[in-house]
Amino acid sequence: MDSGMSSNTNRITGFASGINIDQTVKDLMRVERQPLIKMRQEQMQLEYKMEDYREMNREYRSFSTSIFDNMFMRSSLSAKQTSSNNESLVTASAAADAQSGSFTVSNVTQLAEAASNQSTGAILNKDGSSLDPEASLADQLDQYAEGDTISFSIQTYSEGGEANETAKFEFSGSDSLNDVLTEVNRSGAGVSAFYDEQTGNLSMTRTETGVFNEGGKEMEFTDTQGNFFSNVLNLDSANETAGQNAKFTINGIDTERTSNTFTENGIDITLNGTSAENGGSAVLQVSPDTQGIKETIMNFVDEYNSLIEKTNEKLSEERDREYPPLTDNQRSQMTDEEISQWEEKSQSGYLRNDDILTNATTSMRRSLYDTVDTGGSFNQLTQLGITTTSNYQDGGKLEVDEDQLEQAISEDAESVYQLFASDGETQADKGLARRLREEVDQTVDNISERAGGPNTLDPSQFTIGREMNQMDDEISDFERRLTRTENRYYDQFTRMEQAIAEANQQARQLQQQLGGMM
Repeated sequence: MDSGMSSNTNRITGFASGINIDQTVKDLMRVERQPLIKMRQEQMQLEYKMEDYREMNREYRSFSTSIFDNMFMRSSLSAKQTSSNNESLVTASAAADAQSGSFTVSNVTQLAEAASNQSTGAILNKDGSSLDPEASLADQLDQYAEGDTISFSIQTYSEGGEANETAKFEFSGSDSLNDVLTEVNRSGAGVSAFYDEQTGNLSMTRTETGVFNEGGKEMEFTDTQGNFFSNVLNLDSANETAGQNAKFTINGIDTERTSNTFTENGIDITLNGTSAENGGSAVLQVSPDTQGIKETIMNFVDEYNSLIEKTNEKLSEERDREYPPLTDNQRSQMTDEEISQWEEKSQSGYLRNDDILTNATTSMRRSLYDTVDTGGSFNQLTQLGITTTSNYQDGGKLEVDEDQLEQAISEDAESVYQLFASDGETQADKGLARRLREEVDQTVDNISERAGGPNTLDPSQFTIGREMNQMDDEISDFERRLTRTENRYYDQFTRMEQAIAEANQQARQLQQQLGGMM
């Protein structure tokens, strides 16, 4: 190569032409790259739009979950409250499906008690002192050696005298009394064993109160090997103290229960004492939990209004096209505050007048204002005091007349529940909350099809993802074209430099020839 040119990885810096070729090519390529910058900005705008969609998708998903958790469940929308005018005698709590009304409990002559059995004497070791519950049986009792087998069974009964599955146990002489009692208590045998180390006595009590085996024993102990119950624990089934049922009168009907806590018509009732000790009777009142139900509905309205507000904000957000996504070069020349202000404008307005969100607000409003065939007192939302605000700028938010809502709940809480949660076969029979959730879920599906959902990993599964993939391909193609263009520029300048160098060489030779002729 001529001395007027130098090479650098197939790039040349020419002195023959006097042109800074590298800088010239860079300037030319800067112009060539302008479409690429625009393509990358368009790709970034797709990402902004996708993130806006996904943000709204999270809002709609969250609202859908809240509707299911709060507006479908009787426990929250049909809750009951109870009161007792004599809590020392009886207390109660009501399930959501309990009937409202009053119940009178009187003549509580006895409370339910569990059958029990106490050792006939202290459990003593071989030196006559109380047995150490932590030490091995073999170390304390002459009748057992370390390897001896100790086995026994415990039989209990359920209502009607039906035998439960026999619990069988096996230990060795190296086990301690605590090992035995712990295993018995954990076994599910239906008994609870307790050893008082101070007195050396042991008691065995049924874990359930009441009479199950009428005329027989509630607990039967059988020694299989080692005579553990009879010779060590000093327990004999014949010494059992019988259990007893609770006996009382409810709404004039004499009855009894095996437990002091029982359920009657959806009401959990607990007997706390006898009438002789705590007053003759107690009146239980069951009524709708008006404040609790009202709070649930008010929270629902607040969440709905919040979703409407966020949706309307996105629909009305201005798109400032004078603020495209920043390039790396632009960022390098700006302060952090300037970047933040720019990006706030460049990332806004991508869902302005969006068709999915527009349809969502329309369908949600419609779902709330169609009537529901509840068969009760209320069949539309306005009858509960819930209406659309008069300010059109609210975009369909709801407002509540709290007094009217409370009155409706007090008058017919079941109809209020059905108005929201009825699960009829036809659309006319479905509650407002169910209809609304269907529309919300449809919006979630529509957004997911366009922008992907939380579990969508493959961009080809949603519209914007496919557009971004296509943009990736176009960018890759354009970058390859840029590489070819850059190579072509360098090749053209190389040939130019070579031509100039050759011309210069010829000129020098001509000068030399002319000089020799003079």
